[in-house]
Amino acid sequence: MTSVTVTSSPRIRTEVRNAVGTVEISNPARRNALSVAMMTELAAALRAMNEDQDVRVVVVRGAGEQAFVSGADISEFPGRQDEAARQAADNAATTLFTQLSALSVPVIARIHGYCLGAGMALALGADLRYADTRSVLAIPAARLGVGYPLAQTAALVQTVGPSAASDLLFTGRRLPAAEAHALGLVDRVVEPDELGKVVDELAATIAANAPLSVRAAKASVQAVRRLSEGDEAAGSAALRHAIEAVARCRTSDDLREGALAFLEKRPPRFTGR
Repeated sequence: MTSVTVTSSPRIRTEVRNAVGTVEISNPARRNALSVAMMTELAAALRAMNEDQDVRVVVVRGAGEQAFVSGADISEFPGRQDEAARQAADNAATTLFTQLSALSVPVIARIHGYCLGAGMALALGADLRYADTRSVLAIPAARLGVGYPLAQTAALVQTVGPSAASDLLFTGRRLPAAEAHALGLVDRVVEPDELGKVVDELAATIAANAPLSVRAAKASVQAVRRLSEGDEAAGSAALRHAIEAVARCRTSDDLREGALAFLEKRPPRFTGR
């Protein structure tokens, strides 16, 4: 499984290699700050990844050496005093984060350098967050007069708890990687020159597992989260989806292949069927 598919726009680049989809945000001159146009392109790239049956896991990363994503592009903020421009920006952000939450395969945020504001929202939308020791994480909304979106605030509270979330939102302070790890905001911290290798190994491990099993696991985790949020309709829908995903595994070719490979003491060859 070595097929490679590469697409590129001026700011969002994607690649699929060995069942691992990579989405790279490329605006290094502005520390990968997200413009409204980039949000739209990023949502489209994530949608394409979700529709590609060859993709079993997605890695989101930032280009260059300075940042994962340093936030929304503040240079566009003055223009948002216009109602139409403000609505367009809100719609682009909503579409992006809705698409991110809709991905049926695991998403890994590969974090280096600055991970601020909208970058934190992207990272919180991932299933796993790996960072290097030079990473700096923050939500500076209160320093910019921005109301941080409710959905992303909910994700923050679920991740670090209400007190720590309040601290980060009220102060806008920047967290070094070690403190972010201690809070549970990132799952692992490694040296900068190890981050790529560690994330690649993680993605390869996930991609080698039974795709239906991994999708069912993600659906189950999402169902538990939705139910804990108290939205009965969303929780019930997520629960039904998870039950169906788990049931699909019981009659899959991959279940038979996994058992046969175990008995034959060889690596399994999963097909996602």
